[in-house]
Amino acid sequence: MSNISKLKKLEELRGIMSQHGVDAYIISSSDPHMSEYTPDKYKRREFMTGFFGSQGICLVTQSSAHLIVDGRYIVEAKKTATPEYQVHLLKKGFYADIVDILKEESFDGTLGIDVEVTSWMSFKALANYIELSDLHLNTNFRIKLLNLNFVDVLRPQEEIEQGRSEIFVHGIEYAGESSKSKVNKVLLEMKKLNAKILFLSSLTQISWLLNLRGSDVHCTPVFLSYLIVEILDDTVGIDKKETSFNLKVFVNVESIKCCEEVLKNEFQDKISIIQIENIMDELFHSFSKLNSHTKDKLNKIWLPENFCNLAAMDTLFKVLNPRENCNNSSYYKYLIDYLNSSKLLITSESPIIMLRAIKNKIELKGMRECHIYDSLALTKFLYYLYKAGRDKTLFNGKVSEWDLSQKLLEFRKQQPKFVYPSFDTISSIGENGAIIHYRPEKENSSIIKPDLYLCDSGGQYHTGTTDVTRTLFLFGIGEERPTIEQIESFTRVLIGFIRLHKLVFPIGTNATAIDVLARASLWEAGLDYLHGTGHGVGSFLSVHEEPWSICYKVGRDGASKQNLAAGAVVSIEPGYYEEGKYGIRIENLAEIIEADIDNGYKKMNKFLKFSPLTYAPIQKEMIDISILSDDELDWLNWYHSKTLENLEPLVDDDPEFLKWLVQVCSPINRYISKIDFPKTLYQ
Repeated sequence: MSNISKLKKLEELRGIMSQHGVDAYIISSSDPHMSEYTPDKYKRREFMTGFFGSQGICLVTQSSAHLIVDGRYIVEAKKTATPEYQVHLLKKGFYADIVDILKEESFDGTLGIDVEVTSWMSFKALANYIELSDLHLNTNFRIKLLNLNFVDVLRPQEEIEQGRSEIFVHGIEYAGESSKSKVNKVLLEMKKLNAKILFLSSLTQISWLLNLRGSDVHCTPVFLSYLIVEILDDTVGIDKKETSFNLKVFVNVESIKCCEEVLKNEFQDKISIIQIENIMDELFHSFSKLNSHTKDKLNKIWLPENFCNLAAMDTLFKVLNPRENCNNSSYYKYLIDYLNSSKLLITSESPIIMLRAIKNKIELKGMRECHIYDSLALTKFLYYLYKAGRDKTLFNGKVSEWDLSQKLLEFRKQQPKFVYPSFDTISSIGENGAIIHYRPEKENSSIIKPDLYLCDSGGQYHTGTTDVTRTLFLFGIGEERPTIEQIESFTRVLIGFIRLHKLVFPIGTNATAIDVLARASLWEAGLDYLHGTGHGVGSFLSVHEEPWSICYKVGRDGASKQNLAAGAVVSIEPGYYEEGKYGIRIENLAEIIEADIDNGYKKMNKFLKFSPLTYAPIQKEMIDISILSDDELDWLNWYHSKTLENLEPLVDDDPEFLKWLVQVCSPINRYISKIDFPKTLYQ
C-alpha cells in the first residue's frame, strides 16, 4: 500500500465526514466484540494507516491525523504509518490521549464515534476526559453516535465480507468440564447479583463457555458470536436449587446447523440458535420483556462494560427511556448519567473471566503436555540454528527472518495435537529485534547474519496454547561476537526472568506488586522496557487472556484488578530494546501453584509460586555470570537440568542433537566455565 494511496484514502474519509456533519472521527482497532485480535473485516485502522499492530487508535480531523500506540509498537508505527499520521506514544490511555490532542488543537466541532466498535467502558472514559478537559464547554462541541463506519465506505467489498468458518467441538477430554456445568456456574454468579439477563459478546468467553472453537480470527480458534443468558424463574434468589434458564446463541447463518447439532444435544429446549444479524433486535426484545415485568429493581441486566459495545447500551437506553432526538449535543452525557444511575444495570466484568482464568486439572495437564512438545520443537529449532551457523548455511545471504519462522513452524507441525501458531512469529535479526512486535514479511524480511536474533512464537494445540521467546547470538565460525553492552543487557533481563521464577509470594498478592523484581536489575543500570512483564494465556484460546497482567503501573498494559491465584497460567517475559540496534526478550509460560513452605518452625501453606511450563535452553554464551548471584546461577542450572530431564525422553534416533542438548543444559560453574562453543567476551 503506497503512501499516495493512503493519502487519497485520508482525503476521501474527510469528504465522507463532511457529508455526515462530522469534524473529527475515531478509528478504533477493535470489533463489535472488543477483541484484541480481530477478524479481517474489522481491520479498518490497518487499511487507513498501513500499521498492523494489534492495538492502536486513530483520530482524524479535517486538518490532522493521529495514530496512538503503546510501547510495544512505537518503533514499528513510526516506520510503517504514512507521514500524514502523527504517531504518538500512549501516555494516559487511548481516549484520554485523544481528548488531549483535541484540546491542543482547540477543537470545537462534532466528534463521530462508531457505536458498534466502542465499548461502554471506553465511551464512559472518553466522556469523563472530555468533562475534565472542559472540551464540552466549547460552543459547537458535540458527540455524534454513528451506526455507519466511514472507513468501510472506502474499502473494497471483498475486504468487508467476513469469511465463514466451521465451528467444531472442543472435547471434554481437553476442556475438562461440560458446557452445562460451566453454564450452571455462570447462573450461580448471576443469582448472586440478582441478574436475570447476562449479555456476552467476547468471542473467547463464548467459545470457552460452550466448549466450541472456530477459525474466524487468525491464530485464535474462535467464531463470530453473541450469547444471551436468561434466567426464567420468577425469582433469582440464590437459595433455589434448580434454575430455569434459556440460552440464545447468535452465529453466522452457515454455522447454525452445526451449533444446533452440538448444543441441542446438551441443552435440549433451553437453547436457541439465532442468526447473528438479529442480535440487536433480540436484545431489545429481551430488555423490553424484563423491563415490563420488573415492578421493583431486584431483577437486573448484566452488561460487562469492557466488552459490551455502545450499540448494546444504546439499545437498553431506548428501552428504558425512549427519546426522539438521539443526536443532540447532550445526548451522550444524558445516556451515561441515566445508565449509571439505573439500579437495573450491572456493568462489572463478566463472571466467565475468573471462571476461565483458573484452569481445571484437565486443562493444566494439557498445558503441561503441549508445552513439553512445544519446548522440544523450539529446542530443535535452536539446534538447527547452531548447526547452520557452524556450517555457514545460515549466513549464505539467502536465509531470511521469514525463512526461520517457517523452519520453526516445521518443527511445531511435527508435534502431536498441534493445530497452528498462536500468533504470527516474531522472527527478528539485529535492529529489527527492537521492534517489540515485529513480524517479518515473506517478500520483504531481513537476511540473517551473525547478530542478536529474537524469536517470539507460540502454538495452538488441542491441549493448550503456548508462547515462548528466546534471544540468542547467531555465531558463525568467524570473529563475530556479541558486544559487552549486549551481554550485560541480556544478563540483566535474565536476572529479572529468574527472580520472578524464584519468587514465593502470599495468597492475595496482586500482579502489580511483583513486576519490580523483573525490572530491578535493569533499573539499576538505568534501563527499562515499554511493555508488561506478563499476561494470562488461554487453553486452546487466545494467547492473551484476561485478567492477569504483570505490570507495575496501574493502567499500564491493563494492570490486573485480580490477585494472582493458583491454577493461573501466565507469561514471564522481561526484555530490553535499543532502538536501531537490537532487542532482547526471554519468555516462559508458568503455572501458579501452591508453595508449601517449612521454615523449620512451622509449615506455611498460604503462599504461591511459579512453576515453569516452558523448558528450552537459554544461551549461556550471552550470560555474564559475574552479575548473577549464587542463588540465580543455581536456579539457572536447575532449570537447564529440568529441561534436559523433560526433553531427553522425547529425542529419538538423533544422537548428535542429544549430545548438543546435554551440552547446552550442562551446569555453569562460576569458577570453571569452559564449554565447546565460540568463546564469549566473559570467558
